[in-house]
Amino acid sequence: MDNLANSSDEAVLWRQTKVDLAARSLGGDVLSASDDFFAEKDNLLLASEPIFLPEKYTAYGKWMDGWESRRRRNGDHDWVIVRLATLGMVEGVEVDTRHFKGNAPGAVRLDYIASESDPDEHSDWQPMTEQLPVDADARNLIHLDKPVEATHIRLRIFPDGGVARLRVYGKILFNTQHFLPNEPIDLTALMNGARPVSCSDAFFSPMQNLLRPGRGADMHDGWETKRRRNGGHDWMIIRLATPGSIGRVEIDTLHFKGNYPDRGSLEGCYCESEQPDEHVQWQTILPEQKLYAHRNHSFVEKLQNTQQAYTHVRLNIYPDGGVSRLRVVGQPEQTK
Repeated sequence: MDNLANSSDEAVLWRQTKVDLAARSLGGDVLSASDDFFAEKDNLLLASEPIFLPEKYTAYGKWMDGWESRRRRNGDHDWVIVRLATLGMVEGVEVDTRHFKGNAPGAVRLDYIASESDPDEHSDWQPMTEQLPVDADARNLIHLDKPVEATHIRLRIFPDGGVARLRVYGKILFNTQHFLPNEPIDLTALMNGARPVSCSDAFFSPMQNLLRPGRGADMHDGWETKRRRNGGHDWMIIRLATPGSIGRVEIDTLHFKGNYPDRGSLEGCYCESEQPDEHVQWQTILPEQKLYAHRNHSFVEKLQNTQQAYTHVRLNIYPDGGVSRLRVVGQPEQTK
Protein backbone atom coordinates (compact mmCIF):
# COMPACT_ATOMS: atom_id res chain seq x y z
CA MET A 1 0.00 0.00 0.00
CA ASP A 2 1.33 3.44 -0.88
CA ASN A 3 2.00 5.76 2.05
CA LEU A 4 0.69 9.31 2.29
CA ALA A 5 2.26 11.83 4.63
CA ASN A 6 1.87 15.53 5.38
CA SER A 7 5.16 17.10 6.39
CA SER A 8 6.56 20.44 5.29
CA ASP A 9 10.08 19.46 6.43
CA GLU A 10 9.99 16.22 4.46
CA ALA A 11 8.67 18.05 1.39
CA VAL A 12 11.64 20.43 1.57
CA LEU A 13 14.02 17.46 1.89
CA TRP A 14 12.49 15.79 -1.16
CA ARG A 15 12.92 18.96 -3.17
CA GLN A 16 16.57 19.26 -2.15
CA THR A 17 17.60 15.64 -2.74
CA LYS A 18 15.33 14.32 -5.52
CA VAL A 19 14.70 15.40 -9.09
CA ASP A 20 11.27 16.86 -9.90
CA LEU A 21 10.65 14.94 -13.11
CA ALA A 22 7.74 17.24 -13.95
CA ALA A 23 9.71 20.49 -13.60
CA ARG A 24 8.97 22.83 -16.48
CA SER A 25 12.58 24.04 -16.44
CA LEU A 26 13.65 20.50 -17.37
CA GLY A 27 10.95 20.03 -20.01
CA GLY A 28 7.84 18.94 -18.09
CA ASP A 29 4.49 20.17 -19.35
CA VAL A 30 0.77 20.06 -18.60
CA LEU A 31 -0.93 18.54 -21.66
CA SER A 32 -4.63 18.56 -20.87
CA ALA A 33 -7.23 18.68 -18.11
CA SER A 34 -10.89 17.86 -17.79
CA ASP A 35 -11.64 21.39 -16.55
CA ASP A 36 -9.72 24.45 -15.34
CA PHE A 37 -12.55 26.96 -15.01
CA PHE A 38 -11.30 28.81 -11.92
CA ALA A 39 -7.51 28.47 -12.23
CA GLU A 40 -5.37 27.36 -15.15
CA LYS A 41 -3.86 23.90 -15.30
CA ASP A 42 -0.43 25.29 -16.25
CA ASN A 43 -0.04 26.72 -12.74
CA LEU A 44 0.50 23.18 -11.44
CA LEU A 45 4.13 23.11 -12.56
CA LEU A 46 5.21 26.63 -11.59
CA ALA A 47 8.59 26.55 -9.85
CA SER A 48 7.56 29.21 -7.32
CA GLU A 49 5.86 28.43 -4.03
CA PRO A 50 2.08 28.98 -4.16
CA ILE A 51 0.80 32.28 -2.80
CA PHE A 52 -2.58 33.65 -1.70
CA LEU A 53 -3.80 37.17 -2.54
CA PRO A 54 -6.98 37.84 -0.50
CA GLU A 55 -8.20 40.78 -2.59
CA LYS A 56 -7.54 39.35 -6.05
CA TYR A 57 -10.49 38.15 -8.14
CA THR A 58 -11.04 37.42 -11.82
CA ALA A 59 -14.15 37.41 -14.00
CA TYR A 60 -14.59 33.74 -13.06
CA GLY A 61 -14.23 34.07 -9.30
CA LYS A 62 -11.48 34.08 -6.69
CA TRP A 63 -7.96 34.07 -8.15
CA MET A 64 -6.04 31.03 -6.97
CA ASP A 65 -2.42 30.10 -7.55
CA GLY A 66 -2.90 26.58 -8.84
CA TRP A 67 -5.27 24.43 -10.88
CA GLU A 68 -8.94 24.57 -9.90
CA SER A 69 -11.98 23.02 -11.55
CA ARG A 70 -15.59 24.07 -11.07
CA ARG A 71 -17.95 22.16 -8.75
CA ARG A 72 -19.12 18.89 -10.25
CA ARG A 73 -22.78 17.89 -10.02
CA ASN A 74 -22.74 14.70 -12.10
CA GLY A 75 -20.90 12.26 -9.84
CA ASP A 76 -17.78 12.10 -12.04
CA HIS A 77 -14.28 13.43 -11.25
CA ASP A 78 -11.64 15.76 -12.72
CA TRP A 79 -8.17 14.95 -14.05
CA VAL A 80 -5.02 16.49 -15.47
CA ILE A 81 -2.27 14.91 -17.60
CA VAL A 82 1.39 15.88 -17.21
CA ARG A 83 4.25 14.92 -19.52
CA LEU A 84 7.46 14.40 -17.59
CA ALA A 85 10.72 15.97 -18.75
CA THR A 86 12.05 12.54 -19.75
CA LEU A 87 11.74 8.88 -18.86
CA GLY A 88 12.21 8.60 -15.13
CA MET A 89 11.86 6.30 -12.15
CA VAL A 90 9.08 7.84 -10.04
CA GLU A 91 9.58 7.32 -6.30
CA GLY A 92 7.04 9.73 -4.87
CA VAL A 93 4.62 12.53 -5.65
CA GLU A 94 3.72 15.74 -3.85
CA VAL A 95 0.14 16.92 -4.24
CA ASP A 96 0.30 20.42 -2.80
CA THR A 97 -3.07 21.91 -1.81
CA ARG A 98 -1.74 24.96 0.05
CA HIS A 99 -4.24 27.84 0.21
CA PHE A 100 -7.05 25.56 -1.02
CA LYS A 101 -8.90 25.33 2.28
CA GLY A 102 -12.56 24.94 1.41
CA ASN A 103 -12.05 23.89 -2.19
CA ALA A 104 -9.43 21.11 -2.11
CA PRO A 105 -10.20 17.62 -3.47
CA GLY A 106 -11.28 14.98 -1.00
CA ALA A 107 -9.05 12.32 -2.55
CA VAL A 108 -6.64 11.73 -5.42
CA ARG A 109 -5.42 8.84 -7.55
CA LEU A 110 -2.39 8.68 -9.84
CA ASP A 111 -1.88 6.71 -13.06
CA TYR A 112 1.11 6.49 -15.41
CA ILE A 113 2.35 5.35 -18.80
CA ALA A 114 5.81 4.96 -20.32
CA SER A 115 5.53 5.95 -23.96
CA GLU A 116 7.49 7.91 -26.57
CA SER A 117 4.25 9.51 -27.77
CA ASP A 118 1.74 11.61 -25.84
CA PRO A 119 -1.33 9.75 -24.55
CA ASP A 120 -4.63 9.53 -26.40
CA GLU A 121 -7.94 7.71 -25.88
CA HIS A 122 -6.22 4.37 -26.60
CA SER A 123 -3.41 4.76 -24.03
CA ASP A 124 -3.09 1.95 -21.51
CA TRP A 125 -2.84 3.84 -18.23
CA GLN A 126 -1.47 1.84 -15.32
CA PRO A 127 -2.34 2.54 -11.67
CA MET A 128 0.44 4.25 -9.73
CA THR A 129 -1.56 4.55 -6.50
CA GLU A 130 -4.91 3.59 -5.12
CA GLN A 131 -7.38 6.33 -4.30
CA LEU A 132 -5.95 8.24 -1.35
CA PRO A 133 -7.46 10.94 0.86
CA VAL A 134 -5.63 14.28 0.87
CA ASP A 135 -5.62 17.16 3.33
CA ALA A 136 -6.66 20.67 2.41
CA ASP A 137 -4.06 23.46 2.60
CA ALA A 138 -1.21 20.95 2.94
CA ARG A 139 1.77 19.39 1.19
CA ASN A 140 0.54 15.84 0.70
CA LEU A 141 3.48 13.48 0.09
CA ILE A 142 2.78 10.11 -1.51
CA HIS A 143 5.54 7.51 -1.10
CA LEU A 144 5.41 4.75 -3.71
CA ASP A 145 6.05 1.27 -2.35
CA LYS A 146 7.31 0.25 -5.78
CA PRO A 147 8.91 2.96 -7.96
CA VAL A 148 7.68 2.94 -11.56
CA GLU A 149 9.21 3.98 -14.88
CA ALA A 150 7.05 6.69 -16.43
CA THR A 151 6.95 9.39 -19.08
CA HIS A 152 3.44 10.73 -18.31
CA ILE A 153 1.37 11.11 -15.14
CA ARG A 154 -2.40 11.45 -14.79
CA LEU A 155 -3.63 13.04 -11.58
CA ARG A 156 -7.27 12.33 -10.83
CA ILE A 157 -9.02 14.38 -8.14
CA PHE A 158 -12.28 13.31 -6.48
CA PRO A 159 -14.64 14.80 -7.19
CA ASP A 160 -13.28 18.28 -8.09
CA GLY A 161 -11.45 21.22 -6.55
CA GLY A 162 -8.02 22.80 -6.52
CA VAL A 163 -4.38 21.71 -6.37
CA ALA A 164 -1.66 24.34 -6.08
CA ARG A 165 1.37 22.37 -7.30
CA LEU A 166 2.25 18.88 -8.49
CA ARG A 167 5.81 17.59 -8.00
CA VAL A 168 6.86 14.18 -9.33
CA TYR A 169 10.02 13.06 -7.54
CA GLY A 170 12.44 10.39 -8.63
CA LYS A 171 15.46 9.66 -10.82
CA ILE A 172 16.12 10.31 -14.49
CA LEU A 173 17.18 7.13 -16.27
CA PHE A 174 20.23 6.98 -18.52
CA ASN A 175 18.92 6.26 -22.03
CA THR A 176 21.44 4.96 -24.56
CA GLN A 177 18.97 5.65 -27.38
CA HIS A 178 19.71 9.38 -26.99
CA PHE A 179 23.37 9.00 -28.04
CA LEU A 180 25.41 7.90 -31.03
CA PRO A 181 27.89 5.01 -30.65
CA ASN A 182 31.09 6.23 -28.95
CA GLU A 183 29.67 9.75 -28.52
CA PRO A 184 31.20 11.62 -25.56
CA ILE A 185 28.52 12.64 -23.07
CA ASP A 186 28.24 14.85 -20.01
CA LEU A 187 28.38 12.22 -17.27
CA THR A 188 27.26 14.75 -14.64
CA ALA A 189 24.23 16.09 -16.52
CA LEU A 190 21.00 15.84 -14.55
CA MET A 191 19.09 15.14 -17.77
CA ASN A 192 21.34 12.16 -18.52
CA GLY A 193 20.62 10.61 -15.13
CA ALA A 194 23.39 11.98 -12.89
CA ARG A 195 22.41 12.99 -9.39
CA PRO A 196 24.09 14.53 -6.34
CA VAL A 197 24.18 12.21 -3.34
CA SER A 198 25.77 14.35 -0.61
CA CYS A 199 27.63 17.57 0.08
CA SER A 200 29.30 19.44 2.92
CA ASP A 201 26.82 22.32 2.74
CA ALA A 202 23.98 23.64 0.56
CA PHE A 203 22.93 26.65 2.58
CA PHE A 204 22.02 29.04 -0.23
CA SER A 205 20.84 26.68 -2.98
CA PRO A 206 20.20 22.97 -3.58
CA MET A 207 22.83 20.54 -4.83
CA GLN A 208 21.11 19.54 -8.05
CA ASN A 209 21.34 23.08 -9.45
CA LEU A 210 24.98 22.30 -10.21
CA LEU A 211 23.90 19.62 -12.73
CA ARG A 212 21.02 21.37 -14.45
CA PRO A 213 21.01 21.98 -18.23
CA GLY A 214 22.33 25.17 -19.78
CA ARG A 215 24.23 27.93 -18.03
CA GLY A 216 22.88 29.36 -14.80
CA ALA A 217 20.22 32.06 -15.06
CA ASP A 218 21.53 33.95 -12.01
CA MET A 219 23.40 33.40 -8.76
CA HIS A 220 20.43 31.56 -7.27
CA ASP A 221 20.64 29.00 -10.10
CA GLY A 222 23.79 27.25 -8.89
CA TRP A 223 25.28 25.58 -5.82
CA GLU A 224 26.48 27.97 -3.13
CA THR A 225 27.75 27.24 0.38
CA LYS A 226 27.86 29.56 3.37
CA ARG A 227 31.10 31.26 4.42
CA ARG A 228 33.49 28.95 6.28
CA ARG A 229 34.92 30.26 9.55
CA ASN A 230 36.54 27.09 10.95
CA GLY A 231 38.89 25.92 8.22
CA GLY A 232 38.43 23.03 5.84
CA HIS A 233 36.70 23.16 2.45
CA ASP A 234 33.37 22.36 0.84
CA TRP A 235 32.60 19.42 -1.45
CA MET A 236 29.86 17.62 -3.33
CA ILE A 237 29.66 13.93 -4.37
CA ILE A 238 27.82 13.15 -7.61
CA ARG A 239 26.76 9.76 -8.94
CA LEU A 240 27.46 9.78 -12.66
CA ALA A 241 24.72 9.07 -15.18
CA THR A 242 26.58 5.87 -16.09
CA PRO A 243 30.08 4.60 -15.31
CA GLY A 244 32.60 6.15 -17.66
CA SER A 245 36.08 7.54 -18.28
CA ILE A 246 36.65 11.29 -18.22
CA GLY A 247 38.16 13.49 -20.94
CA ARG A 248 37.12 17.05 -20.05
CA VAL A 249 36.03 18.88 -16.90
CA GLU A 250 34.29 22.26 -16.81
CA ILE A 251 33.77 24.30 -13.64
CA ASP A 252 31.54 27.28 -14.39
CA THR A 253 31.39 30.16 -11.88
CA LEU A 254 28.96 32.25 -13.96
CA HIS A 255 27.29 35.00 -11.85
CA PHE A 256 29.52 34.27 -8.85
CA LYS A 257 31.64 37.43 -8.78
CA GLY A 258 32.40 38.17 -5.13
CA ASN A 259 31.72 34.69 -3.78
CA TYR A 260 33.36 32.24 -6.19
CA PRO A 261 35.72 29.58 -4.80
CA ASP A 262 39.40 30.46 -4.84
CA ARG A 263 40.37 26.98 -6.06
CA GLY A 264 38.80 23.73 -7.14
CA SER A 265 39.66 20.06 -7.72
CA LEU A 266 37.94 16.84 -8.80
CA GLU A 267 38.31 13.26 -7.61
CA GLY A 268 36.66 10.03 -8.75
CA CYS A 269 35.91 6.53 -7.50
CA TYR A 270 34.25 3.31 -8.64
CA CYS A 271 31.57 2.21 -6.20
CA GLU A 272 28.47 0.06 -6.68
CA SER A 273 26.51 1.71 -3.86
CA GLU A 274 24.65 5.00 -4.16
CA GLN A 275 26.78 6.70 -1.51
CA PRO A 276 30.51 5.91 -1.26
CA ASP A 277 31.60 5.14 2.30
CA GLU A 278 34.76 6.16 4.15
CA HIS A 279 36.67 3.14 2.82
CA VAL A 280 36.41 4.16 -0.84
CA GLN A 281 39.69 5.09 -2.51
CA TRP A 282 39.38 8.42 -4.33
CA GLN A 283 41.60 9.07 -7.37
CA THR A 284 42.71 12.56 -8.39
CA ILE A 285 41.19 13.55 -11.75
CA LEU A 286 41.82 17.30 -11.66
CA PRO A 287 44.50 18.53 -9.22
CA GLU A 288 43.75 21.69 -7.32
CA GLN A 289 43.38 24.61 -9.73
CA LYS A 290 42.99 28.36 -9.36
CA LEU A 291 39.43 29.53 -10.19
CA TYR A 292 38.15 32.95 -11.22
CA ALA A 293 34.93 34.90 -10.98
CA HIS A 294 32.12 34.67 -13.52
CA ARG A 295 33.99 32.30 -15.85
CA ASN A 296 33.68 28.84 -17.37
CA HIS A 297 36.93 26.97 -16.68
CA SER A 298 37.65 24.08 -19.07
CA PHE A 299 40.31 21.47 -18.26
CA VAL A 300 41.66 18.76 -20.58
CA GLU A 301 45.47 18.61 -20.48
CA LYS A 302 45.67 18.91 -16.70
CA LEU A 303 43.47 15.86 -16.06
CA GLN A 304 44.95 12.73 -14.49
CA ASN A 305 43.86 9.05 -14.32
CA THR A 306 41.59 9.47 -17.33
CA GLN A 307 41.83 5.91 -18.65
CA GLN A 308 39.88 4.24 -15.88
CA ALA A 309 36.11 4.30 -15.37
CA TYR A 310 34.35 6.03 -12.48
CA THR A 311 30.86 5.86 -10.99
CA HIS A 312 31.16 8.94 -8.75
CA VAL A 313 33.07 12.20 -8.71
CA ARG A 314 33.72 14.58 -5.84
CA LEU A 315 34.02 18.29 -6.58
CA ASN A 316 36.11 20.10 -3.96
CA ILE A 317 35.99 23.88 -3.64
CA TYR A 318 38.43 25.85 -1.51
CA PRO A 319 37.46 27.14 0.90
CA ASP A 320 33.77 27.76 0.05
CA GLY A 321 31.58 29.74 -2.37
CA GLY A 322 29.40 29.23 -5.41
CA VAL A 323 29.64 27.23 -8.62
CA SER A 324 27.02 27.55 -11.32
CA ARG A 325 27.59 24.31 -13.26
CA LEU A 326 29.85 21.27 -13.34
CA ARG A 327 30.32 19.30 -16.56
CA VAL A 328 32.31 16.08 -16.71
CA VAL A 329 32.51 14.90 -20.30
CA GLY A 330 33.64 11.39 -21.13
CA GLN A 331 32.94 7.98 -22.61
CA PRO A 332 30.34 5.63 -21.09
CA GLU A 333 32.03 2.46 -19.93
CA GLN A 334 29.91 0.17 -22.12
CA THR A 335 30.92 1.93 -25.36
CA LYS A 336 34.69 2.01 -24.80
